[in-house]
Amino acid sequence: MMTSGTNLFQAENDTSDTVEHKNIQQEMALLCTEMFGDKDLGKWCVIGSGGFGTVYRVRHKERGFVAIKVPQQNSGPHDAVYKEADCLKKMSSQFVLTVFGIYQGNQFQQGIVMEFMERGSIHTLQMDLRGPPPLPLAIRLAHQVASGMQHLHSVNFLHHDLKPSNVLLDDDFNAKLADFGLSRVTTSVLSNSQQSRGGTPGTYQYWPPEAFPLNYKAVRSFDVYSYGILLWSILTGKEPYEGKEFSLVEFRIKLGDRPDVSLCQKEEKEKMTEMVELMTRCWDEEPSKRPHFDEIVAVTEHVFSVNKDGIGAAIQEVLSKLEQEQSKSSGQLPQTNAAPTPENAVPNDTVDHPPLAAKQPCVDVGTKNVAEKDKAKFVDDMREDIIQETKDVMALVEELRKIGMVHKETYSTIKAKETNQDKMRELFRQTLRAGGDTVKAAFYDALKKHEPSMLNSIGGS
Repeated sequence: MMTSGTNLFQAENDTSDTVEHKNIQQEMALLCTEMFGDKDLGKWCVIGSGGFGTVYRVRHKERGFVAIKVPQQNSGPHDAVYKEADCLKKMSSQFVLTVFGIYQGNQFQQGIVMEFMERGSIHTLQMDLRGPPPLPLAIRLAHQVASGMQHLHSVNFLHHDLKPSNVLLDDDFNAKLADFGLSRVTTSVLSNSQQSRGGTPGTYQYWPPEAFPLNYKAVRSFDVYSYGILLWSILTGKEPYEGKEFSLVEFRIKLGDRPDVSLCQKEEKEKMTEMVELMTRCWDEEPSKRPHFDEIVAVTEHVFSVNKDGIGAAIQEVLSKLEQEQSKSSGQLPQTNAAPTPENAVPNDTVDHPPLAAKQPCVDVGTKNVAEKDKAKFVDDMREDIIQETKDVMALVEELRKIGMVHKETYSTIKAKETNQDKMRELFRQTLRAGGDTVKAAFYDALKKHEPSMLNSIGGS
């Protein structure tokens, strides 16, 4: 258990940075009261990675499986883990992913320990079903996401990256909001200096038109717009503006283009009317005309009450489809570990948990760390040679894309570059530089598969 035994007399002689660190730890003692060490944990398995770091599924001796998010060592100050866990604890709700505490041990320096969601995310469910879930379940998901967002706004937080891959599902397909790396306190309680740091990170398909300028200041209406696009995705099972470049999406959104609502009305049109009206209000061009989440929840609660009796049959239908897809996928695993996707589709951002129909092999971290570090060091040391000598860059990008290490917009950006050298520089800049040892090791393996002669010529083995 974490204790709050900061020596206040000693703190007077410490540097300001040290004092701030100790104050944060002391505050965290009141929130994340549970500390996790190596003696209680085993079977570390990589289940997702990206610029934020790496997420592992780990077996805890009492809780069963938990998820541990370990940031990249160079991703920020040492206190970042405490600050994010602090935010997550303040956001606590039945519709928000539960944080259990802080990991500190020998395996990694520290991480955030969270509940593990076996059913993946709305994004992975869409992939496995090859479309939307049955209407009663889709409406329940929409209502639960709205309820989670209502809670976040009530405690003065924004999500700022609301999309299908950031809504996780428990065993009964109940939704919980996750991935708050982009969350922030709403501007009503931010200082001017905090607001001016600006930037609009996240997934651009879910950005409102006013969010594209660099000086945009995030407010609640940003999340409302994103919810409208997410609602469309839940009801259609599709990705908005799929395959379109950032510049084109920005241009068309500013002109008033939105996803095609007719795709939500192909079946049971009369049951869709209220939800379609709600989503179009949420993505209104004028932020002041978008509803607050209190109003959104009132609508989704009413629509859900009408469809509530169909939930049992909907879940059984989903389980049946997932079982069929898993059987098909199991027969294909010798050829590929990638989840089935539509032709020419590029997967969304890395998700915390893999799709049901295509779970990645579990990697024993304890036995892989040394090999990963060696491969990562080689990639770093030979960066310029790799940039100059690699011939088939897109084959490497595709290899990383299959295992969720290249984001959708990154894929499009790399592909748009004219020369192999420019493509490779973009891959290093957007993926390898921030991805850490795990991503660099996977890149090394892709080089070994697609560029063996080049790799051998520059000293790889």
